[in-house]
Amino acid sequence: MRSVVIADAGPLIALSRIDALDLLRGLFGQVLVTTAVRDEALPPSDYPGKSLIAQAFDAGWLVCPSLPESAWKPMNPCLDTGERSAIAAALQMPGCLLIIDDRAGRAEAKSQHLSIIGTAAVIGLAKVQGLIPAARPVLEKLRPAGYFIHPSIIEAVWKDVEE
Repeated sequence: MRSVVIADAGPLIALSRIDALDLLRGLFGQVLVTTAVRDEALPPSDYPGKSLIAQAFDAGWLVCPSLPESAWKPMNPCLDTGERSAIAAALQMPGCLLIIDDRAGRAEAKSQHLSIIGTAAVIGLAKVQGLIPAARPVLEKLRPAGYFIHPSIIEAVWKDVEE
């Protein structure tokens, strides 16, 4: 288990929409988010799964610590505020793991030599670690819940976990 895990809003929202947010706690114990990510994950409007994210903050395993401002600027100006802040936070914590799905955000994080994992891989890892009996039914819930992950990524996870 990594000592520090930072999440972007997309994976939190995706996992909460399919009632699988607790997989993060099971895999990593505590997950950090920036203020910008918290604000994206807990907007004023409601959405399916939002209450699970609020409960994770209340339970103390999803944490929004005060982080110093970073002078880092992304190469890609199209990153949203949450992605920029999550990458900036990860750059301040060497050896951390960043959970991020957005293609541009992942490319930016890789260019900064950060360790990353996405929602599909989190679900695959949960299966490998015995937290869920199978990854396939969990992954198959994402699209109907309104969260798109490219089919080739999902198929790669199925192959990795031998499903």
